[in-house]
Amino acid sequence: MDVKDTFMKLYIKKNRITSIVKLFSIFLLFLLTQCLYLDSVDYEPTVKAGEVATFTMNIRVEPAENSSDVRLVIGYLVPKSWNAANNTEVTYTSNIDEGTKKMSLIPEDNLPRNGNGLTWKDGLKNKYGFGPNVLDDMEWIVYWSDQVYSVTNGEKLTAAVSLKTKTGSDNLRAKLGFFLNHTNDGLSSSTDHSKIMYTDCFEVIEGEGSVIDFCELHYNSAQPINATKDDILTIKFQGDIGENILDNADEVYFCGTAYTDNGNSYTVCGPEPKAQMRKENEFGHTYSLTFWPVGFFGIPDDEAIIRIDYSFLNEDGSLELQQTADDGSESPFLYEFICK
Repeated sequence: MDVKDTFMKLYIKKNRITSIVKLFSIFLLFLLTQCLYLDSVDYEPTVKAGEVATFTMNIRVEPAENSSDVRLVIGYLVPKSWNAANNTEVTYTSNIDEGTKKMSLIPEDNLPRNGNGLTWKDGLKNKYGFGPNVLDDMEWIVYWSDQVYSVTNGEKLTAAVSLKTKTGSDNLRAKLGFFLNHTNDGLSSSTDHSKIMYTDCFEVIEGEGSVIDFCELHYNSAQPINATKDDILTIKFQGDIGENILDNADEVYFCGTAYTDNGNSYTVCGPEPKAQMRKENEFGHTYSLTFWPVGFFGIPDDEAIIRIDYSFLNEDGSLELQQTADDGSESPFLYEFICK
């Protein structure tokens, strides 16, 4: 073996060792940055519509390296109807601060480091969607601490973040989301730097309209959740969620009655062509019907729809699926028109 061959083998070996050392260093750094914990979220399970609900995020920060110019970030998943960005106050206390500190909405032009160009709220939506909820009429609201911090390796930090939100006017049930992060991370894929937690089914009671249930699937679904007479409405029969009397139906029809502010009612009930619902998937049993209520029911211009009572029929009308109460009684599904 000549000197040149010996030199090349030593060079390759050295580079392999260098690469291994670099990989080990990256891995070690990854292990050292396990530091952010969301221990619990405290809240009352029900609140009256229009009143303030309080949620407390109990947080621990255990940095394994020194960091500077960092802000605490929290995200909050709530129904859009709450208008939470304008109706929420976020404060916190910690073992390193005197008194109560404030958190503010993150400006739209301040993008998270690892958000792929999305805003914080859009990045959370892209990453987590609407969590375990079954309706997508929810939004992420994101806050950061007004104060900028420097943390030291080995510090033990604790904080209690309080979110006070005025709820909307709708009766509803939803699983609210709480996200924890910091600006030096900015929505990376590392679960060491971020945590997420959802409540059990939180209820708003004594409000307007029938209960909007974000928590559980039902045979019926309607979008948008709130509509005026000028909106396009989509109603679904979700037959895949469980056994039901329409399991063997080859066709499913909508049967509805619209009630107006003049005390009149207008009915469209299958099996007529415009009441036939479209099967959404060849292998599933979900059907939908999209329509403009005014035109669909033939509502005069001087009347406004208050509500629609509806059910689902098989092709010859011999089977009708309605909602079943706890006592076993049946009644039509209900969609109410509430102007927001």
